[in-house]
Amino acid sequence: SFRQGTEPLQFETSNDILSGFRPGVGPFMPVRDGDGPSNYIPASLRQQNRLAKLNEQKTTQCKGEIISGRCYTFNPTRLPFLEAQDSCKRLSLNAELASVTSKDLHSRLVSMVTNGGKKEPVMTWLGGTVKRGSWLDGAEWGYSDWMPGQPSIHTDKPACVEMFRMDETWWSAVDCDLKRASICSYSVVV
Repeated sequence: SFRQGTEPLQFETSNDILSGFRPGVGPFMPVRDGDGPSNYIPASLRQQNRLAKLNEQKTTQCKGEIISGRCYTFNPTRLPFLEAQDSCKRLSLNAELASVTSKDLHSRLVSMVTNGGKKEPVMTWLGGTVKRGSWLDGAEWGYSDWMPGQPSIHTDKPACVEMFRMDETWWSAVDCDLKRASICSYSVVV
């Protein structure tokens, strides 16, 4: 047991150190934002602090919709699965084709693709591969909306998950080389 005031410091993340804060207290070292002199910040932190800010800026921009701390962006350009995944990486380094882990999320993504029902649905890649039975981002496969008879694989070629087969929100497993629109997702720093 510790006496009050002698507990070891615990930081939420390494960014707490870089930003100069300990949980529950004010700044413990001066940190200067901007381009002015920063010679009172240890040299080892100066570069890391700039990199942390650049990385944070890159991940906070969302041109789609933020749902539960993730940015979801619809790309209407029709691409093969792997090219669609590459296009996600251009949005953010941690972006993947979207996993769908709940009925609510599925409904919101359907609305995104159809602009709330104003546009016709288009066949759209999700981030699932059927051979592995997994989502690209590692999310647990606990929800699905397969079209009756799906997933049905009759080839050794990889099969990927699309939604909107036959203008329904159902999913189907199809050849990954087909060209589809896509939905990307990535975590957002808020």
